[in-house]
Amino acid sequence: MQPTVLFDLDGLLIDSEPIWDAAKREVFGPLGLHLTTEMQVATRGLRQRDMVAYWFDRATLQADPDDVEQRIVAAVCRRLEGVALKPGAEHAVAVCARASRAMAVVSSSPESVIRHALASTGLGRSFDAVFSAEDDEHGKPHPGAYLRAAAALGASPDECIVIEDSLNGVLAGVSARMTVVAVPEAADRCDPRFEIATLVLDSLKDLDTSVFGAYASRGSRDATWASRAAEPQPFREPDRAV
Repeated sequence: MQPTVLFDLDGLLIDSEPIWDAAKREVFGPLGLHLTTEMQVATRGLRQRDMVAYWFDRATLQADPDDVEQRIVAAVCRRLEGVALKPGAEHAVAVCARASRAMAVVSSSPESVIRHALASTGLGRSFDAVFSAEDDEHGKPHPGAYLRAAAALGASPDECIVIEDSLNGVLAGVSARMTVVAVPEAADRCDPRFEIATLVLDSLKDLDTSVFGAYASRGSRDATWASRAAEPQPFREPDRAV
């Protein structure tokens, strides 16, 4: 059986995390909140409204949260033209296109940002659909966005492969009971929490067709995958500590 492959976007396919970080510094800085690298990492993979709420809960900010969110998204869109692809992104998309039944992008970013980024990189034509968690009741690490995408594409969770870079995204995929491939940033690769993923790769360049061999039939999963698989974890809220 061919799988349905669900890709994250920011930090996985495109090198947009520095863009988001710069946009947040641009908007939050004048309000008196100066985000360090460690503080930025704490909200990776969250929707913008959840990220904004996270910092409004922890700092005294004299501003409207909705306005802050809109200003950050606008700042990101200004910077997205010509955004670089992550190493191996085109390779991974091509491999998955050959081996999958359908492919989609499932991102915490607003749909306008997703489509802008895909158009800027030329990746848009490779995907059957895009799904944003922007209007969902809950964003990642809640599994809702992945479950909604699977249902829309006519796939059951066990027919889906999620490819993610952030821990919040990995949690969402695992909670959805999907096969999860984690491709964390270099600084995060030693984080043992990523081991809940079915497979952890150093780079999208390491993705090859053998990954999908178990889906050629309804047989058991590849032994290499099974040896690293973890029991599906219940959904939990992201760590609220800074």
